[in-house]
This record gives sequence, structure tokens and C-alpha cells, in this order.
Amino acid sequence: MFRKTPVSIGLLIVVAVQLLLAALFLGFVIVDVTTIRSRPVGYNTRELFEIFAILALVLSIAINVALIRNMLRRADAAEKGLMVARGAFQALVETEFDRWGLSRTEREVALFAIKGLSNAEIAEISQKSEGTVKSQSAAVFRKAGVQGRIGLVTHFMDEIIGDVLVTEGKPASER
Repeated sequence: MFRKTPVSIGLLIVVAVQLLLAALFLGFVIVDVTTIRSRPVGYNTRELFEIFAILALVLSIAINVALIRNMLRRADAAEKGLMVARGAFQALVETEFDRWGLSRTEREVALFAIKGLSNAEIAEISQKSEGTVKSQSAAVFRKAGVQGRIGLVTHFMDEIIGDVLVTEGKPASER
């Protein structure tokens, strides 16, 4: 259901403590309202429970704030990493397009093909005839030295992944 990380385990512990304390307070309210006990809980005992509960709730709020800040920081770092990856992919695409000598219109068609659009969809978006898109696609595939759309996408995936090999469940860096 979720990855067991120190953050997720810490969050589960905090939630468990909060639930326990909420149940404790609810129990006190039920006892007070229904007067189930003929002899009330001693003042000192009850005050100690409530002081402990309040301290634990304040501590859990502080822990929640710290965990949320940590998660927001990690999300921000992941977003920045994604932006870097997008920029690197765009640079790779431009480098390959330059190397293949693609024209501006061929670049446009190639980008749409990489995104998975059909010739009809590309023609509609770029306001060209489907025949024009088909011939430009063929030119892109010929210049790239690939058989078709799948070959074009595979070429870029191979460039991105590089020489990463997975053998027996372990990445090459761990062997």
C-alpha cells in the first residue's frame, strides 16, 4: 500500500498516537456525560492523563509539521529533477535532429511522432494534409536510420537509458 520509509513509519506512529489520545478524550467525555462510574476518577490521575495527552498532541503537531515540510521539500526536489530531465531530453532531441539534418517541418513531425500522435492527428494539428505528414515522417525515419515510429522512440530511449543493464534484479552499478 505504501513504501516503508522512516518518514511514512513516523507518520503512522504520529497518527496512531493521535488516535489513541482522541479515544482517551472521548472516553473521558463519555464517562462524564453518562456518569458510568459511581466513584469519579481522581483529580490528579485525570489531570496527569490530560497533561500527557496535550503534550503528546502538541508533539505530534510539531512532528506533522516537520514531516509535511520534508515531503514538500522532496516534492520540490523531484519537480526540479523532472525539469532538468526535460531540459536534457530536449537538448538530446535537438542534437539528434541537427545530426540527422532535419528541416523545421520534419522536426515538428518528428516531435509529434515521438509524443505518439498518428499521421492524421499530426496533420490536423499542423494544418497539413495527411499525405504531406506521411512523406515527412518517412523522411524523418530514413534520416534517423530507423524503420518507423517505434524505432524513433526506441532510439531516444536507448540514448536516455544508455548502458544501464539489469541482471538478476540488480542494476549494473551494484554488481
